[in-house]
Amino acid sequence: MNRFSLIIALVFLLLFSSCKWNTRKKNSSISGKEAPETYIAKLDSVFIENSGIIYWKKMLWTFNDSGGKNEIYGLNIKTGHLEITLRLTNATNLDWEDIAQNDRYIFIAETGNNDGRRTDLHLLRIEKNLIGNEPFQNIKAEKIYFNFADQRDFNPLFRHNSYDCEALFECNDSLFVFTKDWLNHITKAYAMPNVPGNYSLMPIDSFNVEGLVTGVDINSRGKIALLGYQDFKSFVWIFNKNGKNLFNDPKFIDLGMLQNAQTEGICFNPKGDLLISCEQTTNYLQQVWRIRKRDFR
Repeated sequence: MNRFSLIIALVFLLLFSSCKWNTRKKNSSISGKEAPETYIAKLDSVFIENSGIIYWKKMLWTFNDSGGKNEIYGLNIKTGHLEITLRLTNATNLDWEDIAQNDRYIFIAETGNNDGRRTDLHLLRIEKNLIGNEPFQNIKAEKIYFNFADQRDFNPLFRHNSYDCEALFECNDSLFVFTKDWLNHITKAYAMPNVPGNYSLMPIDSFNVEGLVTGVDINSRGKIALLGYQDFKSFVWIFNKNGKNLFNDPKFIDLGMLQNAQTEGICFNPKGDLLISCEQTTNYLQQVWRIRKRDFR
């Protein structure tokens, strides 16, 4: 390569890198100097490893992830105290990862797959009409089984595979799961009916989130919030669903100021704000933050 060609190549590389960086910064609605506000400063100790949240009946509902009890918890949104415990009598918490809902059901993602070899991935479906106000309740769940039809290799590769899965939402009678890709950080979305069955799924959409996906939610207007982290720094991607296209109008929210926060759950509240929960870590108590709707519209 001659000197002139080398200069042109370097200029092109600098311009390309600058454009990529500026696009991400332009779409960022929270700067690195602003942190989301505290919503619940400390959750009860039972929620040390909370993973996934929904807002229902003026409470937040969550559970603990891998190895936790087969229980879902309703907690007070002002105090973070435990109010209702639902024990799923016909389910085991091998690695529950996310929670979703529609008007009739709550869904739990039994999809944690750190080593990429699981062949029993499934979702749990619980009828809301069966849930009362008693502090402790036993309840049964229905099961929705699925597999990733594009997965060919099931050899155990701990945190070095493309088929871990920690994110779930429900929309228009379909369930959508999103992969946590340890290899190339491109999340793939898969869809299935929200009724019990056994489904073989091919991806319907994908997006380079530049990190690891840990949670997702969608609001009534089709706005999607995808939670994740990279290098122990959290982020949220905001998209607008349009039919089968999920990743339209991407907007990046940098939460890098939450260094070493294990952010696992995200949901919209009735006002349209985003609530983000984290496990207990050496840097943070188990808690919930809020990003107001005005900050990411």
